[in-house]
Amino acid sequence: MKIKLGPLLRAIRNSRHLTIKDVATKAGVSSSLLSQIERNRISPSLDTLLELLEVYGVSPEKFFKDYETMNRVEIIKKDQRRVYQRKGFKYETLCGLSQSKGNHSFSAFFLELAPGQQRGDEHDGHLGRELGIVVNGSGQLIYGGDVYNISDGDALSFSSQIPHVIKNTGENLFQAYWIVTPADGEDYFGEGNNI
Repeated sequence: MKIKLGPLLRAIRNSRHLTIKDVATKAGVSSSLLSQIERNRISPSLDTLLELLEVYGVSPEKFFKDYETMNRVEIIKKDQRRVYQRKGFKYETLCGLSQSKGNHSFSAFFLELAPGQQRGDEHDGHLGRELGIVVNGSGQLIYGGDVYNISDGDALSFSSQIPHVIKNTGENLFQAYWIVTPADGEDYFGEGNNI
């Protein structure tokens, strides 16, 4: 696989509203060289890369962590999903480990709750945001002091910092696709009760 650092370097430069000329001057390289690096025409030397990262105020560790996450496609086949199951509920992972790292991390899973079961915490929230898409059944989102009825086809999104619980209030299995950002590691498969 050919290493392509250019698009990430360009994205960092653009996010800081810097011109090629500004960065080139500060890094001590020519505008032409920087342009070729950003278009992947040439690869920067290690010294040049470190100079550019210093101009951007980005540590090499963070740069390569973001690069690893950005350039990785992971396909999780249905029969290869990691499954965590206890009485009344089940999670199946939908994304690979590289998606749970870096600044833009997330966790995605398929959630199943048996009738009467619930997941979450009525007293504590956690950092982040969540998106759920109900594909089967009916239930409730208990969010702070408010109760929202949800059913087949509904999509819900909210800040995770407010205490919240998902509860199956129907007679059938409640099923939903769920995405949480930022990822909080193994909590969904450990003893934690977070959704």
